[in-house]
Amino acid sequence: MGLVDKIQKIPAKTRLYGFIGFLCVLVGLFIYFQYIPMISEIRKNEKILSETQATIRANDERIKKLADLEQEVVTLNAKLKVLSEQLPQETEVSTLLGEIQGLVNKSGLTLKLWKPEKRRTHSSGLYEEIPISVNLIGGYHNVGMFFDSIGKVKRIVNILNIKMGQPKAGPDGAMQINIDCTAMTFAAAEKKVETAPKTPAKKTR
Repeated sequence: MGLVDKIQKIPAKTRLYGFIGFLCVLVGLFIYFQYIPMISEIRKNEKILSETQATIRANDERIKKLADLEQEVVTLNAKLKVLSEQLPQETEVSTLLGEIQGLVNKSGLTLKLWKPEKRRTHSSGLYEEIPISVNLIGGYHNVGMFFDSIGKVKRIVNILNIKMGQPKAGPDGAMQINIDCTAMTFAAAEKKVETAPKTPAKKTR
């Protein structure tokens, strides 16, 4: 009796159940050996993709911050340039003081006292304060012209401790006032270059 005959003798219902069972085994094997590993690989790739996207976003944020920092550096350098122009180096101070004296004369005032006082180094160590005691005589209009001119000087010059005397008639009959004040200007502190001490030459015998 052949295999086909043996199968045909099996009841149809049993054969149906057997076929369904065989299909279930095939499906189970497919799920175990193909579907589950494939799903696991997909999830693994999804995780890698998610981490990669997060890294890209983080790098984009860093790039954006870097661009902002570069722009901030440009802005700060521009401000530093402006401040450097307002704060002269030590070698430029004499030129600035001469400019202030020129403004006094240009304003029609009489300069009675021009006395640079002792310099004071600022606590930051970045610049020095240079106070100058000044005594001026002139009319109100001349004084106003002088103060206005000082405000337009490129360098920083502050007029402090202003004391005005009683108006008095000048030689030409015009009212004049005596003014004591302090003209405060500043100088950028120059870095001192330290030189290495010279080693004594060896004596030759």
